[in-house]
Amino acid sequence: MIKLIEEIQKEVIKFTQEIIKIPSCTGQEGELAKVILKKLEEFDLDDAFIDGIGNVVGVIRGHENGVTILLNGHLDVVPAGNINNWHPYDPFSAEIDDNGNIHGRGAADLKGGLSVQLFTMKLLKLLKNRGRMKGNLIFSAVVHEEAAEMFGMEYLCKQTLPDKKIGCDLVFLCEPTGLNVVLGQRGKVEIVVQTKGKTAHSSIPLEGINALEKMMPVLHYVFKRLNKSLRSHPLLGDSSVTITNLVCRPGALSMIPDECEISIDRRYMPGESVEELLEEFRFLFKEIKKDDPQFEATVYVRKLLERSYTGYEKEVQKYHPPWITDEEHTFVQKTLRALKKIGQNPEIKYWKFGTDGSMTSALMDIPTIGYSGTEECYAHTPTEMVNIEMMMQSLEGYFSIISELLELEPDQL
Repeated sequence: MIKLIEEIQKEVIKFTQEIIKIPSCTGQEGELAKVILKKLEEFDLDDAFIDGIGNVVGVIRGHENGVTILLNGHLDVVPAGNINNWHPYDPFSAEIDDNGNIHGRGAADLKGGLSVQLFTMKLLKLLKNRGRMKGNLIFSAVVHEEAAEMFGMEYLCKQTLPDKKIGCDLVFLCEPTGLNVVLGQRGKVEIVVQTKGKTAHSSIPLEGINALEKMMPVLHYVFKRLNKSLRSHPLLGDSSVTITNLVCRPGALSMIPDECEISIDRRYMPGESVEELLEEFRFLFKEIKKDDPQFEATVYVRKLLERSYTGYEKEVQKYHPPWITDEEHTFVQKTLRALKKIGQNPEIKYWKFGTDGSMTSALMDIPTIGYSGTEECYAHTPTEMVNIEMMMQSLEGYFSIISELLELEPDQL
């Protein structure tokens, strides 16, 4: 580990604890954004600001043209859940245990990684001041990632960076990878199925049409039939489907419901389109209706009107398209080479969960790579933590990677 990283280790740990202590659930990231912006300003970057949706951005511009790299993480975390499950730690105390782990909500997903990317900016600014730097380095911490709609990331890529006349050649995500290199993920879409009926008093159910009963063949299809026909992928593994919620309306206990709605979590593969996934259900509805003329149903991708902490609003769909970055891509090979130079031997892996890489890679066609020292097994759990040693290894890793890609000489520090 280079001497400068050892010298700033206490600062990195302290700042990581500071940001874990700030509850920043989706839509409530404002306080955290201000703290991160203040730290970026302390680094005396070429630019640092909060954009219209609430994303935090820092920029280091090189002396010459070269690769523009975007370091990306998110500001928001999922709720802590039942506080009793966190015993003996408080989810927002950021305590350090005897094994050098910092505990708390967001430690793994992904404030430990975000802190490392932020201090990578500090190291690179120092390196730039002592030599010639080709290309640019951008830090970004976006809002609303956990909501799984690419809300903040879309604004960053399609509005903020173009407005600032900043391009992007490569993205590094600091989602949990356990010091491995991640090159893709399955797609995810939240499909909504609604069945229709007619209300009646529950004491005379035959006078109505029970929308819950009409949903029964759809439930059977998802749980018993659809699973058997899902595609697999040699890199991304198996597709999956499950039902995560069921709601009946009006919901009065003495009424037959005239509407039933289910939410379907569908993980899908490259080569499949969302429209194809919806068509599967439309075909099912036609088959059911042959035996049940009263059957009425609709299917669609869930849409929500999201509002960031700055007041920016937009209707968004709940989906993440699948993506893969080619292992043989020059940027991937340089990343692996840079990590091996410092003694790390990462595996190539692929995430099971969704990330904002769906925006950068699948929709923007920007090569995207995942790398961090946080671990997926702790994400969203009441045992969430980040190991300090792995954090520092990832900081050294990022420093080596960026130096390799921007043709810098790390020994200048």
